[in-house]
Amino acid sequence: MAKYELITFDELGPETVAIHEERAGVRYQDLLADIIAARARLDESDSSKRSNSLACNDPTIHATGALKAREETRAWLMLQILSVFRGPNETGEFRYSLSAGYKKVGVSAMTVIKWREIYPLFGELVNSIQSEMVDSLREEAYRRAAVGHDEPLVHQGMKTGETVKKFSDTLLQFTLMGYDAKFRKQEIALNHSGSIDSNVNIEGLRDKLAERLRAKAKAEASDDN
Repeated sequence: MAKYELITFDELGPETVAIHEERAGVRYQDLLADIIAARARLDESDSSKRSNSLACNDPTIHATGALKAREETRAWLMLQILSVFRGPNETGEFRYSLSAGYKKVGVSAMTVIKWREIYPLFGELVNSIQSEMVDSLREEAYRRAAVGHDEPLVHQGMKTGETVKKFSDTLLQFTLMGYDAKFRKQEIALNHSGSIDSNVNIEGLRDKLAERLRAKAKAEASDDN
């Protein structure tokens, strides 16, 4: 049995739904339509044409009773999962945590896997948000590797009010490896500790990474046009 309570759209109210729709980037009604369409996957039975039967396999039938409650609850759960997964948390941070979404609403990981297989829209949205997450991580890796961040200078445990630019050479290495197969094979050497060899020109690598990312962004812009 499900751990969550059944709840219909009328009980939720449009205002509550709208908040999650904005965060999730999808309409509740679109998720519900996807769920209704998936009835067709069910086998024929004595209850296949009953509007309140969970065995109903006709997407054209207007759901009532138990079927209505289950389908609308499922759409609501999916919307909440996507809202948590894609939207900012209480502090405004984008965490991109699918597990945080399904745990919050009381759905298991196996249920989410099943839903992604059964309901095409839900599966596509999860994949799309995961792509957004990868893009965000790529941007952050570039920022830390090539742009750097200002770190406060501390003297005798006290901040001096000055900053120094810090870079992550390890992120630089792996970011370049992700963009350039040739670089992965020939253009960097690792010593036994796993850090970048001291004879590698770090500043040159940052310039190279920035150049490749600019070229990639330009190419993607051309494709969009």
